[in-house]
Amino acid sequence: MDSVAILSHLRPGDRVVIDDIQADESVRRRLHAMGLLRGRQAQLIRRARFGGPLQVRVGSVDLILRRRDADSVHVTPLL
Repeated sequence: MDSVAILSHLRPGDRVVIDDIQADESVRRRLHAMGLLRGRQAQLIRRARFGGPLQVRVGSVDLILRRRDADSVHVTPLL
C-alpha cells in the first residue's frame, strides 16, 4: 500500500511501517531514542479518550506517546 498516514489517526490493531518523523530536532531525537525509526514496524495498541496518549508497540516494546508527538510520525499501513 502506498498511502501515507499519521500515527495518531490509526485505529487500535493497525500495523504500519514508520516512514518519517516531521518534528523539531529535539522531539525527533527523543522519538528515535525510543525506537521509532524509519523502516521499523509498529502497531497501535490503544488510544486514550479525550485526546490522551497512545500505546504503540514497536518490536517487543510498548511505548506511550503524547498525541502531539504521534501527530508528527508519518507511516505506511501494512496489509
